[in-house]
Amino acid sequence: MATQQLTLTAPSGRRVSVTLPAHTPVSSVAAGVRFAGGVHGTGFQIGSRGYHEFAVTQVAPMRQRERFLVHGREVVVAEATDGQSSLATLFGVYHELMTVYSGPAPHRDAVFALFNSLRVQDTVAGMVVRPRSATMLELMSEQLVLAVRDHGSLSIPGPRQAAALTPRFAGARTRHGEVWKTPYPGAEGSSRASEHAFVLGCPAGTAEVHLCDTGATTERQRLDWLNEINVVWHKAN
Repeated sequence: MATQQLTLTAPSGRRVSVTLPAHTPVSSVAAGVRFAGGVHGTGFQIGSRGYHEFAVTQVAPMRQRERFLVHGREVVVAEATDGQSSLATLFGVYHELMTVYSGPAPHRDAVFALFNSLRVQDTVAGMVVRPRSATMLELMSEQLVLAVRDHGSLSIPGPRQAAALTPRFAGARTRHGEVWKTPYPGAEGSSRASEHAFVLGCPAGTAEVHLCDTGATTERQRLDWLNEINVVWHKAN
């Protein structure tokens, strides 16, 4: 089967190669990263341009509260009309970096300080986000999320988190590794692939795969798609 390979840049700056069947183009790529230090922790989401607009119009309707610059990049703060949630997004050339708050939006100084504590490098392959050394923050987790229309999605955790995801017993063989499946809550006893989560273990990477059931593809086609996936985390520079 013909394949395609995407080489992406994770938030840490490490490169990740994902091999998929050539006839199933990726429809979207997103990422997540979390930093922590002492009792403080902050999580961010990264999406392509348009990520903020989709979030405030389709996911949780919000109105813009203010906008300002951080290191020459625009930051927009939006807040839900009921004040129960808010978000702040930094706009890069290719991607957007978003953090979500519970409750009303913080004061501008707090949002400015948060984004000012980061070193952001935006490239076509992905946005690299690292805390500045003076913050004493460390990267705790990162992941990439790929969606393939009519087939499913892949959540690819960083190598450190992948160890906790992979079972200790052997799984069923795939072309590049092995796979385990677990039924979703309430679907115990079901034989339908779309009612299970799949953990795909490859020699240099792991992914949690969720198969969709849109009717546009058969279950056999979706399982064949899963069988061809390979994930490789490359060594840090």
